[in-house]
Amino acid sequence: MHYLGCSYGYLIFSYEEHCLLVDVHSGTKVKPPKLRSNNRLGYFGGIGILTGPLSSPNSCLLLCSRTSMFEWQVGTNSWSEHPLTLKGERIHQIVFFKGVTFVMDVLVRLHTIHLSPEFSMQKVKIARDPESFFISPWLVVSGDMLLMLDLRIGSDELNDDSCYRFFEVFHLDFSVEPAKWVKKEKLENQALFVSLDRRNPAFACMSPERWGGKSNRVYVAKLFDDPDETWTAVEVGQRVRKETVHSLYYGLSFPSDYSHLASLWLYPSLVYGTSQ
Repeated sequence: MHYLGCSYGYLIFSYEEHCLLVDVHSGTKVKPPKLRSNNRLGYFGGIGILTGPLSSPNSCLLLCSRTSMFEWQVGTNSWSEHPLTLKGERIHQIVFFKGVTFVMDVLVRLHTIHLSPEFSMQKVKIARDPESFFISPWLVVSGDMLLMLDLRIGSDELNDDSCYRFFEVFHLDFSVEPAKWVKKEKLENQALFVSLDRRNPAFACMSPERWGGKSNRVYVAKLFDDPDETWTAVEVGQRVRKETVHSLYYGLSFPSDYSHLASLWLYPSLVYGTSQ
C-alpha cells in the first residue's frame, strides 16, 4: 500500500481504488468507499489528511494526487472529485488555519481551498523577498499565526567547505497586501515538532517546559543517520551538522518509495475531543 500521511491519530494508505485508515494507538481500521480506478494517488507523491477527528460532525478525508483532490465526508458512501489547478505540480503540505484550508505545492506557492458551498482554489498573493526563498520548508499552524519553518544552508566565509544547516522561522503577515513572510528571531515560549517526510503534519506546542521540554526548539523525528537516534532537539538558528542530516529525506518532498513510512510525531486519536 502507498502511505499518504497521518492525521488525527490515523495513518492513511491507498492502493489502486482502495483506501485504509489505521488508528496508530488502538489498531482500529476504517475502510472508506472505493475510489475510482486510475486515481494515481500512490504515484508522484499523493497526500492525505482528515479535516477533523473521525467522530466529529462533517469530518472529511481529503486525498490529493497531482491533478485531483478526492473528498469523502465520513459516513457517506461515495467520493467527490475536484480538479486541482496546479499545472501538474503536486501538493507538498496541507494545513487548516482559522477555518481555511491552505495547501503548499512543491514550488512553495501557497493556495487556499474552500470545499463549500462549492469547491474553489485560489493562489495566495505573497510579496517576493530574497530572505523568504525557502529551501526545505514546513508549514506549521501556531495559534493565530501561520508559520514557515525552513532548514537552510549556511557557510563560513573563510572556509568554502564548511557548509552547515540551521532552522529559521517566519510568520505570514496578512495585515499587508500582498501578504509577506516575516522572520522571527525566536519561537518565544513555543517548540515545533516535525518529521522530514512532509506527508506527516508538523505541530506547535506552547510552554514545553511544562513537560520538561525547551522553548525555541525544533524537535525532529529521526534527523540523523545514527541508528540509535530517534529524535533530536535543535535550537532555532543554531547549526545542524551537515553530514548527519538524514540523507533519504533532506530536501525531498517524499522518499522515492511511497510505501515507506518515516519516523513521525503524532497525537493519538484518543486525545481529540477532550478539553486538553
